[in-house]
Amino acid sequence: MGRANRQSKVQVDVTHRFGNLLVLDKIKFAIYENEFLCIVGPSGSGKTTLANLIAGLLKPSEGAVTVGGEPVDPGKHNIAYVFQARSCLPWRTVWENIKISLEVKNETGQDVSKKVQGMIDLVGLKGFENYYPHQISGGMKQRVAIARAFCIDNSDLLILDEPFGSLDAQTRYLMQQEVLKLWEQLRRTVIYITNNIEEAVFLAERILVFSHAPARIIEEVYVDLPRPRNFTDARFLAIRKKISDLSDVSEDLTSGGVAV
Repeated sequence: MGRANRQSKVQVDVTHRFGNLLVLDKIKFAIYENEFLCIVGPSGSGKTTLANLIAGLLKPSEGAVTVGGEPVDPGKHNIAYVFQARSCLPWRTVWENIKISLEVKNETGQDVSKKVQGMIDLVGLKGFENYYPHQISGGMKQRVAIARAFCIDNSDLLILDEPFGSLDAQTRYLMQQEVLKLWEQLRRTVIYITNNIEEAVFLAERILVFSHAPARIIEEVYVDLPRPRNFTDARFLAIRKKISDLSDVSEDLTSGGVAV
């Protein structure tokens, strides 16, 4: 579906302060149905604060976040959140950790087992259902978190806040591929936060580039590249350079793990 025909699902129009500290300065944008949107910006620019506002975990100092035209409400809207820190409960198995998202929605019966097993198969964790977090790798723990988030049917929004920042380069690349595979198969509306330019260009349909705090949107970049994307393709490199050349952000953003 072309961009012109897409329905706006989430509207963000916020300013936020912590006391006298202005963190987000008149941030306004839409998120479209089934879009993969990346937000890229330097560390400390308020990206996680924005994620918490969009998820309804914080209330903005000014403005609002709406989902389907209604104020965002975690008790009403199906919003899944994958945090920076690995969020597996140590006393629960892989299966039980993925099942949490369905328990929160009070889902029961055979459909729960089918959904959990289906997600385990999709993210490559078959055979590890009864393992505990201390028995699996960091990358596998993030697979659990992502499977848990995608397990919710008809989710309004999936937010991933720098989920792979602690992983090595090879595992990070494999996890990026996993997220894209799930998004392409299951179609969710995704907002992905990162400070890695290359990651954003690899994943996104559209990228919002943030300035240093107090954050503002300094560029909106559309990534009209076919998938799977080639990191060495001239068009890929041109988009990456365009973002890294933005004077407000180039100092603190990374590209392929190297400061640019």
